Amino acid sequence: MPRIREPGTFLPTLLLMFFGYLLLALGAVWLSRQPGSIATLWYANALTVALLWDQPLRRWTPLLVAAMLADLLANLAFDGNLVLAAGFIPPNLLEIILAASLLRVSGAALRMNESPGAFLQFIVFGALLPPLAGACLGASILAWQGLDSFERGWMYWVEGAMLGAVSVLPLAVWLRQHGWWELFGERRRRELLLYVGLVLLGTPISLLWLPFPFVYVSLPLMIAAVRLSFAGTALLVALASLSGGLIIALGHLDSPPMDKGWRELLVYLPLLLSLLPALQLASAVEQLRKRRHELVASETRFRDAMDHSAIGMALVGLDGRLQRVNHALCDMLGYSEDELITLSFQDLTHPDDLAGDLELVREILAGRRHSYRLEKRYLHRSGREIWGLLAVSLVRDHDGEPLYFISQVEDIDRRKRAEEREAELAQRYSVATEASGVGVWEWDLASDRLLWDEGMYRLYGRSAGDELSYADWRTHLHPDDAARAEREVLAAREGSQHLDIEFRILRADGGQRVLKGHARLVCDGDGRPLRMVGTNWDVSELRQLAERLRDERERLQVTLDAIGDGVITTDLEGRVSFLNPVAERLSGWRSDEAQGLPIEQVLLLEGEDGRLVTNPVRDCLEQGSAASLQGLASLRHPAGGTIALRGQAAPMRCGEGALLGCVLVLTDVSEARAMQKHLRYAATHDALTGLLNRWAFEDALVESCREVLQNDSHSVLCFIDLDRFKQVNDSAGHAAGDELLRQLGRLMQAQVRSGDQLARLGGDEFALILRSCPLPRAEQLAARLIEQIQGLALTWEGQELRVGASAGLTCIHSGNAQPAELLKQADTACYRAKHAGRGQFAVEHR
Repeated sequence: MPRIREPGTFLPTLLLMFFGYLLLALGAVWLSRQPGSIATLWYANALTVALLWDQPLRRWTPLLVAAMLADLLANLAFDGNLVLAAGFIPPNLLEIILAASLLRVSGAALRMNESPGAFLQFIVFGALLPPLAGACLGASILAWQGLDSFERGWMYWVEGAMLGAVSVLPLAVWLRQHGWWELFGERRRRELLLYVGLVLLGTPISLLWLPFPFVYVSLPLMIAAVRLSFAGTALLVALASLSGGLIIALGHLDSPPMDKGWRELLVYLPLLLSLLPALQLASAVEQLRKRRHELVASETRFRDAMDHSAIGMALVGLDGRLQRVNHALCDMLGYSEDELITLSFQDLTHPDDLAGDLELVREILAGRRHSYRLEKRYLHRSGREIWGLLAVSLVRDHDGEPLYFISQVEDIDRRKRAEEREAELAQRYSVATEASGVGVWEWDLASDRLLWDEGMYRLYGRSAGDELSYADWRTHLHPDDAARAEREVLAAREGSQHLDIEFRILRADGGQRVLKGHARLVCDGDGRPLRMVGTNWDVSELRQLAERLRDERERLQVTLDAIGDGVITTDLEGRVSFLNPVAERLSGWRSDEAQGLPIEQVLLLEGEDGRLVTNPVRDCLEQGSAASLQGLASLRHPAGGTIALRGQAAPMRCGEGALLGCVLVLTDVSEARAMQKHLRYAATHDALTGLLNRWAFEDALVESCREVLQNDSHSVLCFIDLDRFKQVNDSAGHAAGDELLRQLGRLMQAQVRSGDQLARLGGDEFALILRSCPLPRAEQLAARLIEQIQGLALTWEGQELRVGASAGLTCIHSGNAQPAELLKQADTACYRAKHAGRGQFAVEHR
């Protein structure tokens, strides 16, 4: 990534600035004094700009003083006239400061080789605008001193400075950022040396002996721009400029016959034009190389992420065949990578699960869903079944055509097996309950004798027939439960409460069980207690199951609290029973506040038109099946504002299938919907002015033609072309032109009616559809628009910029309603208006 270099040691930079400028200036001045020399080549300013632009501002003054001192010495060395020599300092100083400032402020030097547009900006700021400004001041000084005319001095100065800047500045700036070693370390070093020799030999040969020499000068440069780096091409351009410029400057180029003055004035222009395309092409090739490198890096990251993923991943073709798989999927299914890519996902899917998977694939191909998740069984290489959680998404090209699927498969076989075991455990508990493994006991309070049935003996692990007392029962109590159990039994014996107890026992065989006990007191006629009769049954498995269910419920609660979607459950009447935290945030209701309220009171859902829509919970409860929130629905929040939602309601059923209620899952799609709205706007509007773009305008014109044919009405098409807009871009730059276009767009939009449609077709061309508008009124509006445009003045960097406009009108009626023909008519009328003197309109009558 290019960056401004840290400022180096000041003294070496100062010496390089002084001696570099001095040597280049001496060479240029000496060359201009040779017999037959046409004009000078001025590379010194470009070298100074390259050394100056990224230096701290506090160093600019001494560096510029060193450069201008070298300039003065170079001129005095060949001409002792101090006044004449000092006259060249102000224009050179202006050119250097302007170029270095523009490059520093705009940052164009940092990104000159990133794209053709960036390089063009670099050339404009560094090699075009500064020489033009310096030439104006320099030519004025030469004319004032009587040394030459302003026109000839200006042209000499511009050609020499621009050729020097174009030739030296790109290479010098690049070397300031990267250094000589990176240039010499280029991977095509031998090829670079070959091109260096070719340019050094070929340029003089082409200019001295070949016809159309500049074609042969530019040919190796264009080829090198494709083959070499931007820096290599810049080096070749500098060498071609130096060798070619010397030949031209010494008058050895056999140029076509023309007036001697023009020959001298335009002598370097062909060489300059043969060098620029190579640099422009090199910047474009550099941009392509960078994008290709980024694409390769992106593909490498994706491939590494896939290969090192802990879950199975595969790229699947549209025919179902596996195109690429990772190690995790191979380990899960027991195949090697080479074996898997010969199979399709149909071959690996359990037959009972294949139909549902294929149906989801058809839905995603049809565009009815973007992705899907599915628990299904896979077939291991050994033949056994493996449960996997499959997540599938479809990759499409830029035109929306499907390319391939990305599948992620998580191994959930252990979890599914555990779920099956838990289900079996629950089934066994149900069977045990039905079998009524209950023990019945009786305690004679007078004799302290316990009577147990066989069920009780089995529960406690004792031999049937043993005579027992209360003390024997107490020995089976778990030490941690003994005190509590005795206290509750004795309280029941006193008649103060019924016995309903759960406690742990230690069986005779050493096992531990959890029992549940119920009992009631039997009294005589006087109310005196006689005995206590009760039951015990084993709830050990029920306790374990309850603990697991409690843990599962806790995990479910944590999951509902953590997921990014809102979850709401209701009863059969559509009354809210639960909201997770996301649902609370979306609805503005706390879960405890919303319990028992109708779903419509908690969720105020409305459509695009602002009217309330049916809650999918009602559809789900009425139909007994899943229901979705239709259309682009939004939720009105109690605190104000709306939230774009996507909702899916599904029925909740008990084990027997009876409907218990409904669960509604809400997803906040506000950001996605806002992005879609933004993309729709960007696709139909001009990014600079905010007006309709060409494509949207052409659709509007087609619709206007259809409306005219249906209603037999009349409309007018107006084509507007700005006059002298190119001069604004050329004189003030594209930034000024863009600002002027924005102001003109707002100006014209304010003049037209609300039903009219104004568009920017591109460049400085606008078009306007005046719906149901008679021609005289359209002519008045066109004249007013032209007058308003001519009256708009933009002040930009001290300049007052104005443009004019010409307009062409044509009527849209039932006999003239072909969009393409209408555009041609309006364009023809505008062309007539321009050639009739501009600043007016013309009408094409059909």
